[in-house]
This record gives sequence, structure tokens and C-alpha cells, in this order.
Amino acid sequence: MTQNHDIQDQKLAAAVQSALLNCATPLCKSGRIIVKNRMCTDVGGDFYHFSQLHDDQIAFALGDVMGHGTSAALIMSVIMGWLRNDRENYSRPGRIVENINNLLLQLGEQVDRPIICSMIYGVVDLPSGNLFYINAGHPYPIICNRHKCNAQKLGTTTMLLGVQGGIMGESCHQFSRNDRVVLYTDGLTDATNSRDDIFGRERLSQVVREGAGLSGDELARKIFGQIDDYQYGKEPQDDQTLVVIDFDNVASND
Repeated sequence: MTQNHDIQDQKLAAAVQSALLNCATPLCKSGRIIVKNRMCTDVGGDFYHFSQLHDDQIAFALGDVMGHGTSAALIMSVIMGWLRNDRENYSRPGRIVENINNLLLQLGEQVDRPIICSMIYGVVDLPSGNLFYINAGHPYPIICNRHKCNAQKLGTTTMLLGVQGGIMGESCHQFSRNDRVVLYTDGLTDATNSRDDIFGRERLSQVVREGAGLSGDELARKIFGQIDDYQYGKEPQDDQTLVVIDFDNVASND
């Protein structure tokens, strides 16, 4: 009986997580957003969230709760609930991230262990290409211009969440027409082959450059296909999430 209850609880947790993550991406005239996610078990710690602020202004979040399984999924669900409800701060990356950091610190004190999470939260105006963001210990997003086939990165602005309190400093970036930003969790770059060599950021950047002429959806499929080929039958050991944002009609050209 206990085993049946455990299976039912696991199915319920997976259904709740799926409902939280299956949100529609915003429809914008000046750009496109693609998201692709798969968990290494029924539930996991990766999360993403999008909010439409104005016609072509969006807020986005991508994060990864440290750990796997039900406990990581539970924390992920708490963060998703906070992101959905903190509407008055959607346009303020510093306030949003600070609130989530304080939440994780409080939970950590209650269970007497740190609850750590990486996260990037940004507010982007697609027509102008202006981005205000905070990167709290998350893997560097890759920026690639689809005509120049180059690649650069958005650096970290603050430490991992759940470690200590403090002011969360924002940073900014100016995108140009035909720029693409690729955000991801480390389950992609940490994927291993039969020799336990990791896929790595350089391979990911190379796939992004090679796929500069592809649509965001085609690039997402190409990246996951390359990682599957690299793993060659090995099951993913971590959750894998990818977000591709294309800037099609930025007013400030390069």
C-alpha cells in the first residue's frame, strides 16, 4: 500500500510540475521565444517563467534548484508560485531576485541546510533591444548574431541564491537586429559521453554558431539532438532546459 501511495505521490508531483511549466510563451511582433525542457526523472529542479509586461516587453526567468528529484521539484514549485504572484515587481529584476533569495534563506533556516539555486531574471524590450537582468550564478547565456555568426556571453552579476542576503545588482545589455540569446541550464553542458567527458560550453557555442541560420525551434532541436548523439544512449543525469530568444526588428541597428 505504501509503495502505491509513493507512486501516486510521484505522479501527482510530476503533474503539478508539468502544469507549472506548461505556460505559453509571449507572442511578440519584434521577436520570438522558444523553450524546450526535459527532466532526468519524473520531476526536477529546472524552472522557467515568462510574463508579458507590454506589447513587446517581456520578463523572463530561468533557474535551476540544486539537487534532483522531489525535494528540488518542491522548491522549484515554491519559486514558480512566487514568480507568478509577485506581479508588482515583474519589471524590477533586483527586487524579484532579492525576494526569492530571502525566501530560500528562510526555508534554509527552517530545515537547517542551505537551499541553493542559480537563476537569471531579465526584462527585455524587443523593439529597442534593451535588456536589464540579474544573473545569480547561472551559466552564461550565449549571444549570437545570426548574420555575423559570432558568439559572446552575458556574465554573472551576483552569487548563487540561498547563500547569503544582500543587494542584488542589475546589469544591462543592448541587443542589435538579428541577435539571438540562448539561455540554458547546466544539464546541457554537463551531459557526458561514455568516457564521462562533458559536452561543455564550447561545444554548445559551436552548435549555436553553426545554427545561426536556423529558426529558434530548429536550433533547439539541433542542440538536443547533438547532446543525445554525444551521450550515445546514456540517460541524462541532470535536468535540461533551453530558451532561445530572437530579436528580429530591433530599432537600434548595429
